[in-house]
Amino acid sequence: MKARIKFRKNGVMKFIGHLDIMRYFQKAIRRAEIPIAFTSGYSPHMIMSFANPLGVGLTSDGEYFDIELTESIASKEAVRRLNEQMVDGMEIVSFVQIPDDKKSKGMSIVAGADYLSSVKNGSLPEDLAEKLEAFYAQNEICVVKRRKRVKKKWTFVR
Repeated sequence: MKARIKFRKNGVMKFIGHLDIMRYFQKAIRRAEIPIAFTSGYSPHMIMSFANPLGVGLTSDGEYFDIELTESIASKEAVRRLNEQMVDGMEIVSFVQIPDDKKSKGMSIVAGADYLSSVKNGSLPEDLAEKLEAFYAQNEICVVKRRKRVKKKWTFVR
């Protein structure tokens, strides 16, 4: 049986990278005594599947990962136990058991994302509202993704 866990990451935890978040949850699950399944073999590890990683410095109210359980556990009890292990900036929002036959991974349920930017220093342009309206009125919005191996990749976000 599997469970899908939704968590919130904010505050100082936004500076923690994806691999450290994975290790953090492994320790929290162990301390909370959640009945998680392990792989078989010489070096067993917890069966966990995270959705796409969140960039360092970003906060989120809805990050997901799936775990495989060895036995059933009440959702409220699992949330309570896990939240007792969380530090400031991390919070378990939901723990939902999902059927084993469901092949979907955590990222498949994410349909979109909203980003909020804040300007701390300086002042906003006087014509910001008009510029934003013109930006959102475009039929296509194209952004450039820079990757290590590919020089530039144009992606349409609308």
